[in-house]
Amino acid sequence: MLVPLVIFLLAGMSFVSESFAETLYVKKSGTKLQASDSAKSKVIAKLSQGTPVKVLKKSKKFYQVSASGGNKGWVFKFKLTSKPPANFGGGGDVLGALGGRQKIAARESSSGSSIRGLSPISEKHAKNKGISEEEIQAVKQMETFRIHPQEMDKFLKEGRLGEYSQ
Repeated sequence: MLVPLVIFLLAGMSFVSESFAETLYVKKSGTKLQASDSAKSKVIAKLSQGTPVKVLKKSKKFYQVSASGGNKGWVFKFKLTSKPPANFGGGGDVLGALGGRQKIAARESSSGSSIRGLSPISEKHAKNKGISEEEIQAVKQMETFRIHPQEMDKFLKEGRLGEYSQ
């Protein structure tokens, strides 16, 4: 009689712990859900921005999560946030569709202008400080440069940076 009761209580505890698991949200579309807590492990799926996940377990750099559809795997912890992204509304990312530009909330950067390049005020200030038109145009040209996610992943892997640092 005692063994079935213990089994029942253990099963109930696992159900309760998963129902009270912390919910986090994927920051960026294409985030890898991996088979183990290593960036070199097999990619099970790629998650979309705003996807809610339940944290099941935490390791040094990765969280084991349960995503919608029953997928379970590991995600690099810095790819998750406690709040749903502000631009998450179920629809597609319009700017991403027009050129791969990713949205970043101002609170996630050192300043809003660093995301958008030179504002008209910054450009005027640069001119007042004697910055040449050629240098201003060089900055504007740099703003158009885009790196594909595969190139960024290769860079991180080769440099042993981010999720590849160990």
